Amino acid sequence: MVRQYRGSVIVRMAAPFLGVLVFIGVFGMVWLRSEIISTEYAIGELERRMEEAIMEKQELEAMLSSAMSIREVGQRGLGLNFPDRQKVFYVMRDDGALGQTASLKDGRVGRLAER
Repeated sequence: MVRQYRGSVIVRMAAPFLGVLVFIGVFGMVWLRSEIISTEYAIGELERRMEEAIMEKQELEAMLSSAMSIREVGQRGLGLNFPDRQKVFYVMRDDGALGQTASLKDGRVGRLAER
């Protein structure tokens, strides 16, 4: 004897719906997990590239500072040294007149012209 329930139509329709819903849920969880893992790999790669860029920046700044150091340029390129403080003296003019400047005006090449 087979008993039929009043809601058997609903049960027959709900079973496939629930099966499809479970399948979609499992598929969605697997897809979400794979997306999270690939995002973690991408973040790790970006962090590694950022660390390399920071290291390269620091190396370039060190090279620039050593190349642009006044002491380094003067000593290597021009053979200059910083003066001793005891040997430095200052010259001041009392009359307030301007100094002379070199001029190429009026054909005076190589002469000094007054301002």
